[in-house]
Amino acid sequence: MPTVLLTGASGYAGGAIRDVLRQAGMTVLTAGRRADDDLPFDLLRPDRLPALPAGIDACVHAAAANEVLCRQDPLAAFTANVTATRALAGRLRDAQVGHVVYLSTFHVFGRPAGRLDETAEPVPANDYGLTHLLAEHLLRAQPFRTTVIRPANLFGTPADWSTFNRWTLAPFDFMQQALRDGAVRLLSDGSPVRCYVSLERLAAAVVQGLQGHLPPVTHVSGQPWRMDALARLCAGVAAQASGRDVPVSLGTHRPAEAAYTFGSGHWADETDAEGEGEGERLRMATFARHVADRLLQDSKAGTP
Repeated sequence: MPTVLLTGASGYAGGAIRDVLRQAGMTVLTAGRRADDDLPFDLLRPDRLPALPAGIDACVHAAAANEVLCRQDPLAAFTANVTATRALAGRLRDAQVGHVVYLSTFHVFGRPAGRLDETAEPVPANDYGLTHLLAEHLLRAQPFRTTVIRPANLFGTPADWSTFNRWTLAPFDFMQQALRDGAVRLLSDGSPVRCYVSLERLAAAVVQGLQGHLPPVTHVSGQPWRMDALARLCAGVAAQASGRDVPVSLGTHRPAEAAYTFGSGHWADETDAEGEGEGERLRMATFARHVADRLLQDSKAGTP
């Protein structure tokens, strides 16, 4: 089985990928800022990335500045997502690593419209999407093989709650509002549609990518959700967990968004399989209950 270098293992997606790779029998070396990482790798200090040890067969690059940091500090975003990727590419090339699987994002499509498969041209609208697209181009220009995976919005129980800090993601935010405030409030009228894909599905795509079964770019899509429907699901789960009613209030803002579908020309969309959409809804409800249990546990323990 191959030895895989994984960046971002303490992150939301990276933690799930780490566990699945190890379950598949792969040897996983982690690169990051934690004391228990195998190699030091600070995205904001890419010049300090040491030479890689011999014997690494592939790399999964899942470390990146999230959309919040990209919005708040664009210069740091370019350092973390572009310059650090360039530094990593040099080390991988020097160590003769043959294959990189890069975790990009659906958000390379800044103003989505129509059918967005791998043949659609990415046109980013913010630094988050732009820096990921630049990293894609940078890696694909290297002599090693590069497999780019662009997932939709993610959901799923974090592998490690102690390092989780993505409460701004809509399903987590809705659950936190529901149990903290007793209500879920949307600024929009609830009509925006977002595509959500499970961490398990993303990790399965990474494994297929490492096994050489994917072409250079793959979209990993999921189930489309109207935001009012997702908010009501989360409110219902929170009401069941807390024993109190959790109303959902909608705003008046109706975003001017074009209709679109995000999918793949070769990777089966979540809704392609008969009954799969309902299965994804059940997974979302199960995940929301896990988040509710965690929030209630933290509340009893006095954890903020």
